[in-house]
Formats: sequence, C-alpha cells, structure tokens
Amino acid sequence: MKKTMTVNISGIVFHIDEDAYRKLDAYLGRIRRYFASETGSEEILSGIESRIAEIFREKKQDDRQVVTLEDVNEAISQLGEPSQISGDNDDQSEGSRHEKDHGFEGEAPKRLFRDPENKYIGGVCGGLGAYFQIDPTWVRVLFVILFFAYTFGLVLYIVLWIVMPKARTISDRMSMRGQRITLSSIEQSIKEDLRDIKKNLEDLSRGNV
Repeated sequence: MKKTMTVNISGIVFHIDEDAYRKLDAYLGRIRRYFASETGSEEILSGIESRIAEIFREKKQDDRQVVTLEDVNEAISQLGEPSQISGDNDDQSEGSRHEKDHGFEGEAPKRLFRDPENKYIGGVCGGLGAYFQIDPTWVRVLFVILFFAYTFGLVLYIVLWIVMPKARTISDRMSMRGQRITLSSIEQSIKEDLRDIKKNLEDLSRGNV
C-alpha cells in the first residue's frame, strides 16, 4: 500500500503517490535552482508547472486517479532536465545532441489555435499566420478579398472563429507554431513575451503608439 497526498500544480489539484511526489519535488527543485538568477524566473517556473499540470491532466481522465511515478517520469522525459540547457557553445552543442537523441530537437506537430496576442477581432488570422508561418497581414488581406470578391469571406471567418480553439496557455501558443515543449523552449518563449511587453511599455511611455 502506498501513501498518497494532494498537491496543487498551477492551480489544479492532483492526487499523487509518495514516490512520485518525491521525484517531482526534486525535479522542480532542480528547475528552481537553475532559473533562480534568470530574468523572469517566476514566469518561467509558472509556465513549466502549467505544462506539467497539462501532461498529468492528459493522462488522468478521472480527478480521483492518482499521479504515479511513471507519470512523473514521462513529464520529465518530455520536458528534459535543466542540465540539458547550456550556456556556452561547447555545452550547447553537447546539449543539442542530447536533446536530439531524446526527441527534443526540431518541430512538433502543429495545432490550429486562434492567437489572442495577435488579433484585431478573434485571432483567427493571427492563428493561421502562426500555423502556416506567414505574416498574418497577408491572411487578413486574403479574407478581405474573399469578402468583397466572393462574399463568403465573413462566413468563413465566423466558422473558423467557432471551430478554432483559443490559445490560452503557453503550450497552446507553442503548439500553434509547431515548437517542441521543453524547459528550454518554454524559457525562450516566456523571455520573448517579456521582451515584447517591455518594448510595448517603452513605446507607450514615449508616445509611439
């Protein structure tokens, strides 16, 4: 018989067995120590915990199911270890090889989402632009042409608005672009978001809006 406990990960409550809890706690401890001195460390940790919670929820169809050591091992396997993130070129090459061996390198399967961070109305064009890796402006131009030339552009937009889910989490935004979700890619994505926020605030303070 194994002892179980209740934990809160990214605002979601999970039941987890003792062995799994110990390994997860040690893993998160390594992550906290690695990112402690990084800019935006709290946001990075929050993004990582959010992804871990998503992985657990994908595997647990019932809230009463217990997170096991196998589940924790799978989450770690998907995200990777902090030691795989390197700072210098030599270590980075070695780390890149290690990531490739474990399936962390390259693109992941893409998913269609509406992009709430790049929208004028519903984020449909932003999501399509991210999915097909083109400037969303050209997608918007295409919808305008379809609207005036064939009249069904608005209907098509509304249908896509209904069927395309909104990218609510960092994992959704990365899946929209076909990025693999690892510790390194989460770090990079959050730092890019923080840089964009900082730039927008600077532009606002200078009146460049």
